[in-house]
Amino acid sequence: MQLTTKDACRVLKKLECELVECKHHIRGFVILDGRRMFPVHMSYGRKDLPGDVPHRFRQSLNLTIEEFSALSSCTMSRSKYFEVLREKGLL
Repeated sequence: MQLTTKDACRVLKKLECELVECKHHIRGFVILDGRRMFPVHMSYGRKDLPGDVPHRFRQSLNLTIEEFSALSSCTMSRSKYFEVLREKGLL
C-alpha cells in the first residue's frame, strides 16, 4: 500500500484529529465527543511514506485495507468511520 504524507494529512484533517507537531513527526489523536480515542503518528515529508509506515498508520486507525482505501479516496466520511468502529466493537 502506497501512501504519501499529503494523503495521510488529508485523512487526519477529515477525521478532525487533534494534532501535536513535533520536530520530526506529527502525532495526534482521533477525537470523538471530546475524548481521545486512538493515537496516530506519521513523519513529515513530501514523498511516499517509507517501509511499513503506511501499514502501521492504517492499523492505528483500526481499518482494513479496503476501509482505509475508502477513507483516503473520500468515499468514507468521518461519521461513517465511527460507524465502522462501532460495528467492530471498538467504540
